[in-house]
Amino acid sequence: MRSKFPWFFASCLTITFVFIGSSFGQNDDALSAAAGDRYVISAKAGHVNYVEGSVAVFRKDGKSGQLLKGDKLEIGDRVSTGADGRVEILLNPGSFLRLNGLSSFEFETTSLDDLKLRLDSGTAILEVYAADEFTVSIRTPKINYKLVATGVYRIDIPERGETRLEVWKGVAVIPGDDGDEVVRSGKVAMTSPNGISMVAKFDKDEKDEFDIWSKERGKQLARVTAGLKRVNLRSGLMGGFGSLWNMFGSFGLWVFDPFYGGYCFLPFGNGWNSPYGYGYNHCIRNYHLPPVVNPPPPASTPPGESSAAKWERAHMPPYIRLGGSQGFAGGGGSRDSGRSDSGSSYDSSSGSSPSYSPPPSSSPPASSPAPIRMTEPQSNTRKP
Repeated sequence: MRSKFPWFFASCLTITFVFIGSSFGQNDDALSAAAGDRYVISAKAGHVNYVEGSVAVFRKDGKSGQLLKGDKLEIGDRVSTGADGRVEILLNPGSFLRLNGLSSFEFETTSLDDLKLRLDSGTAILEVYAADEFTVSIRTPKINYKLVATGVYRIDIPERGETRLEVWKGVAVIPGDDGDEVVRSGKVAMTSPNGISMVAKFDKDEKDEFDIWSKERGKQLARVTAGLKRVNLRSGLMGGFGSLWNMFGSFGLWVFDPFYGGYCFLPFGNGWNSPYGYGYNHCIRNYHLPPVVNPPPPASTPPGESSAAKWERAHMPPYIRLGGSQGFAGGGGSRDSGRSDSGSSYDSSSGSSPSYSPPPSSSPPASSPAPIRMTEPQSNTRKP
C-alpha cells in the first residue's frame, strides 16, 4: 500500500506557511517584499512583536479587541495591558517599546527624525536609537521627555505620586520654560504630582522582573539577527528596495524571521550594537543589492553653515549621521561607548558592501546632484 506520509507532510508544511502569512501579514504592506513567503521586510513602526497575557487595543476607527502578535498599530490606536499583560512593539527600525502590566500608550507620530509616543499610565522600557537629529519624545500626564541619545530608558507612571524616568544608558531631556534639564546615564528624574522635578542617582543593580525580561528580549533578538540566512533573505531585500526601503529611510530594516516567529533588526551599518550593547554580527553589507539610491531633497541648514556642509548633510544617509554624531563606527552604542570614527564613509574593502562617498567640501553642485550609488563588487570571492 502506498505510504501516505509524504502527502501528510506536504499538507502540514503548506498549512504552516499559510498560518505564518496570515498571522504576520495583517495590515502589512510589506508583504510584497516577502522572500519565498518566508521573510518579510519592513521599515515602519507599529508591528506587535510579542504579547503576553491580556492586552487590548482600541482602534482610532472605533473598533476594539485583543491585541495579537503580528498586528499592526497606527497613529491614534490605544494599547492597554491587563495586570498580567506585557507587549513588545517595534518603533523605528532598531528601537523597541516594551510595556508592563496595567499600562496604556499610543503613537502620536512615527517619523524617523521625530518619533512621538503618549504614555498615560503604567511602566514602559524603551530600547532606542536616538541622536540630536533623531529624537524620541514621550508625553505623559505630568511631564514630557525627549530621548536624544541611543540607550535604554524606563518610565513609571503610577496612579498617584511621582512620575519616574530612569536613564539606564543614554541622555534624556526634560523641556521646561526656564530651559531644558538634562538627565544622563545612571540618573533618575522624579516628578511630583504638582510638576516639580528632581534628578538624582539610582542603583543600576536594583532590577525588577520587568527590567530583566526586557534585557533578555534584547539579547534574544540580537541573536536572531546574527542567525539570519543570507541566501534566503537577499531576494526579499531586492524585492522591497526602492518601494519599501532605501538608505535614507531609516537606520536599517525590520526583518520577520518565520523560524523565530517575530521581527528582528537588520542594520545598514557594520559593527552595530543594540542599545543594550549586544552585537548583531550581521548587517546589510552581507548582500549584493541594487546599485542606485536616490537621495532626498536638500534639508534645511543651520544659519552660517556652508553650502558644501548643507549639501553633505542632506545627502548623508541617517545611519551614517547617527554613527558620526555619537562618535563610533557604524552606530548603535551610547555617547560613552569610547569607540571613535568620523562616520563619513562606509568601508567596502570586503568586496560585499555598498559604499557611500560624501561630496567634496569645496565644490558642492549648483543644482540637483546625481544619485548616490551603492556599488556592487566587480568580482566576488565569497558567496552571498
